[in-house]
Amino acid sequence: MVDLVAASGVPEQLSEVGYDATAWDRPWFLPRGQITAAERMPSAVLEPGGPSTPVPRGPELDVGALSFTDPLTGRAMTGDQFLDRRLYTDALAVLQDGRLVYETYRNAVTESDRHVAHSCSKTLTTMAIGIALDEGLLDRAQPMATYVPELAAIAAWDRVTLEHVLDMATGLEFDEHYENADSMYWRYTDAVGYYPRDAQSQGTTLGFATTELTRAVEPPGFRFSYGSYLTNLLPLALTRVYGVPAVELYEDRIYRQLGAERSALLNLDSAGNPIVEGQVNLTLRDFVRWGHLLMDEGRSFTGQQVVPSGWVDDTYAPSADRAAAFARGEYGESMAGVEYHNQTWVLEPGRVVTMLGIHGQFCWVDRQSRTMIVGFSSYPVQTHPLLSATMNELWSTIRTAAAD
Repeated sequence: MVDLVAASGVPEQLSEVGYDATAWDRPWFLPRGQITAAERMPSAVLEPGGPSTPVPRGPELDVGALSFTDPLTGRAMTGDQFLDRRLYTDALAVLQDGRLVYETYRNAVTESDRHVAHSCSKTLTTMAIGIALDEGLLDRAQPMATYVPELAAIAAWDRVTLEHVLDMATGLEFDEHYENADSMYWRYTDAVGYYPRDAQSQGTTLGFATTELTRAVEPPGFRFSYGSYLTNLLPLALTRVYGVPAVELYEDRIYRQLGAERSALLNLDSAGNPIVEGQVNLTLRDFVRWGHLLMDEGRSFTGQQVVPSGWVDDTYAPSADRAAAFARGEYGESMAGVEYHNQTWVLEPGRVVTMLGIHGQFCWVDRQSRTMIVGFSSYPVQTHPLLSATMNELWSTIRTAAAD
């Protein structure tokens, strides 16, 4: 039974500097806000399964001394400058051949802090869907309404399958534009309690989906369209087919198998539904342990098979149909050649995948060079072309240095 805890509340003394539950993500407050989500939102506590399994260590790679090309000026910067002044790094880890070769904590974040992973949570928690598929409890080709019957009354969902949700190609009308105050995204944040004001006015992940995601604009599968709201339907499907709350599956089937050091938190909506599109909170090394499943065919550092290897292979696998759907979407030009599959960004099909979260969270995996880079950041805005360019420069430079 997973423990559920109420929001602990923001310390009153912080009001003296203007910090409260509605202001946590202002740029000057963000480094604290991202390690204190449990103050603002109720949480499920995912406990480790026993003694921690150490992350293997290897020869040190001094990332701080590497030379990076600054996307802003075109000039050389040291790694320390690059991490602090361009990426606003809170914590960063680099693994080569399954061994930790670099680890740093900055911006007053420590190794014991549980940092919100934002949309990296999508990939992490969706691994439980891979387990359910392998066990025959879910079928990619089945309508999503089969598993979330509340959708059956909405005609727009008639042809939307589980696969369409996993790949964010549903054909439904929605938008997720953080820079636009009129975007659906901001109605969503109010509904699930990202900026809690009045608990009585908050909605639920399911309520949002059934009232906002109600109009089809094109055939499912035609176009990739990123919508965090879709991901929150996946734990509802898991709960239905297993007959237990999805948070118990995340804990029992995944988190307890990782050899984690500390408990992780998964924030909940007002009805107790897990907000898996963005609200996993965990330490850097436990993020490494979870993300490593994508590096080692679904196995933990102890060699235990946690996620089916077929799920991992399928996540990397190139697809002409997915490539075409991604190219038709809004990122098709700026991220040419990329695909999106199993709630994961497939940057180099067959080779490189990454989890991505707003404000600069990521878990980047190149299984050919066996390089893995995991980071928490407090970039001042949710997303920006400069942030994307900075992350690409980070990954490319470290991949080359680590392989050498």
